[in-house]
Amino acid sequence: MGSRRYEPKRNSSSTGIPSRDTLHEILVKLPTKHVIRFSCVSKLWRKVACAPSFRSRHAMASHVTSARTEALLVTERRQPGRSDEASVFNASSGKAMCCVPIPASYGLANVCNGFLCFVHAREGDEAPAVVCNPATGETVALPKAPPLITSDKNYLDYIFSLGFSPSTGEYKLFRLLFRSWSSSTSSEQRVEVDVYTLGDKRGWRRHSFDSPCCPSKVSAPVSIHGKLYMVTVSWTHHRKRENPTRLLAIDVATELCCTYNLPDYETVPYEQPTVGAFELNGRLCFAAHITNFTESSKIHFWVMSPPPEGNDPQQPSWDLRYSFHMLGHHFCFSRPWGCWLDDDQMLCYLMNETLHKYDTTKCPAISDGGFLQWDKKLHLPAAPSRDRCLWNVCGGYRPTLLSPLSFALPPSQGDDENKHQFEHDVLSTIRL
Repeated sequence: MGSRRYEPKRNSSSTGIPSRDTLHEILVKLPTKHVIRFSCVSKLWRKVACAPSFRSRHAMASHVTSARTEALLVTERRQPGRSDEASVFNASSGKAMCCVPIPASYGLANVCNGFLCFVHAREGDEAPAVVCNPATGETVALPKAPPLITSDKNYLDYIFSLGFSPSTGEYKLFRLLFRSWSSSTSSEQRVEVDVYTLGDKRGWRRHSFDSPCCPSKVSAPVSIHGKLYMVTVSWTHHRKRENPTRLLAIDVATELCCTYNLPDYETVPYEQPTVGAFELNGRLCFAAHITNFTESSKIHFWVMSPPPEGNDPQQPSWDLRYSFHMLGHHFCFSRPWGCWLDDDQMLCYLMNETLHKYDTTKCPAISDGGFLQWDKKLHLPAAPSRDRCLWNVCGGYRPTLLSPLSFALPPSQGDDENKHQFEHDVLSTIRL
């Protein structure tokens, strides 16, 4: 009888291919973009990079949560007879990231860490928010918000905003309800807050607080270092125009709210304030257009010092960082508006369809009155139709592999059961 030959079983170490555990430890230390690129090397690499446990661990790594923020170009297209869609591009590289369907009349609420939050742009106080990860192209619809606390919707306004807490690793969706017009003369009025922690089976919860100022939609909410920031207006703004003086800050982990003073500035008050809050390389930036009837328009950029931890009432300080003349430019409220740092050095300011650029690393050339000079003014092409194509450039994006699908809950049976019961009752009545 012939003898059998037994060959030793090859393992990953003998072939030079790292084991799955070794590969896991290597990839978890890499930036998000590198992991996405290396996942195309082989099926093994892709299998490791796409594993939910790996993606969750990588998303919480310190080099990911503290990575440099980026800016995204987000366009929303609406065409009759077709579902709406949102396209996302990296503003620095110009690389297309994803194109995803979104429900009709939905728009971008805010950018939060590595997620985009889309909500109904008009009468969507209870419509489910949609969360998208542009790095993976995945989306998930969150549970719809609870019914309003009152049937009287007169002047009842709302703001949705997605926040992230690095200390807890939780994402939370906030819905603020308030009356944008009231005859009350009280210095403080009630703001109702509904909160949903993504992935929490317990659903939404509700609390409220008395606020000395009214949340506003002057600019999108900004998520930075575990806090959400919103520019506010006075409760009497509808009766007498006043410039915003305070900023609402929500601690995502504790869900406590407080207000910070904005820097001092003077400008002609408009019904829609010409100020806004933006993310600037991990810091909160406050931009104010200064207009009056005797001088040309100006713009100032302040950067806020890191706020105190928790709900400390201590006020942060503001550093006036940049000031520019805005000759020949008039503020337009319904046009794209954004501010970001490109590659940590180029200040980019988008107003209407003009992009202003200033290199922050060079020795500043100060003009009269301490104003800087823009390095570039670029005129962008007009959108084909304001009704069918909305767009903006948004900062504060930090790439992550975390899948929004990891927060998906089992489908609710209640609505389907009610629908089927209704159909059964109608058919039963028809057949009598």
